[in-house]
Amino acid sequence: MKRFGIWLAILVMLLALAATPLASRLVQVRGSWQKKTAEAKTKVIELRKKADEAEKAVEIAKGDLQRTIHGWERVWTAPQVTEGRQPGTLTVVGLGTNVGFAPNGNVIPIVYAFQPTAEGMSYVGSFKISAAQETQAALIPNWRLRPNEDKTWRYGPNWRFRANIPLQHKTLFADFERIMLIKDELLAQQQRNLEYQTNMKAKAEEQLGMRMKELKGDPALANQNLDKFLIAGYQQAVADLEDARNNVEAEVDDLRRQIKRTRDEIERLTKENESLADQGAGNVPRTATNKP
Repeated sequence: MKRFGIWLAILVMLLALAATPLASRLVQVRGSWQKKTAEAKTKVIELRKKADEAEKAVEIAKGDLQRTIHGWERVWTAPQVTEGRQPGTLTVVGLGTNVGFAPNGNVIPIVYAFQPTAEGMSYVGSFKISAAQETQAALIPNWRLRPNEDKTWRYGPNWRFRANIPLQHKTLFADFERIMLIKDELLAQQQRNLEYQTNMKAKAEEQLGMRMKELKGDPALANQNLDKFLIAGYQQAVADLEDARNNVEAEVDDLRRQIKRTRDEIERLTKENESLADQGAGNVPRTATNKP
């Protein structure tokens, strides 16, 4: 028994010596696992926070989506859209009473049209449903159509029609329509003013032409029996009158000079006669001169 106890003690000591590094290793492994567990718990808490935030964002996005869908309501894609009989009208093929399109305020009386473009879809405008059949509808613009506006529309497939659009977009389009109406009225006023100015210019040019004919004459009246100033014009008539006046003045001046020369000659002769008379009277006796 004593030997067995001794061997047992020795075995225990050997096992204790062998277990010492294992215990140290166990402590190290346990510490690393505790560290990893703590880090994993921290990550799990962070992931849970992110998951909660993501769930809240998803709920908010779902709410926004529902509100957006509620604002746009129903949507239809037309197999084909062609030009209507009247300018600015549409003929929708494939959509009609089968989807609720109907005139006169029934079901869906107004739709909002979008046409396909290279960038996606572009808004065309709101249309009234003027007539509808099972798979076809006629649409007319629900706004003041501008000249040649329908020339920019791309007729064909894949047009989208919505039962409604959000209120903020309606308000925006209404503001644009009001601005365009003001611009159209201003343009019409400017066009009327331009027309008035054009008419006034035409009348002024007509009056100017008449005055120029009065000044320079009208060759079209050359063969008519009219006064000279109507044919040759006031300018030529006045020039001719001035030339005639100058000629008359020259003739009058010549006559005046002739009269002056004649008067000078008469005075000279008178003086010469008086001198001769005085000389002749000096040689005659006084008694002879006193005879009757």
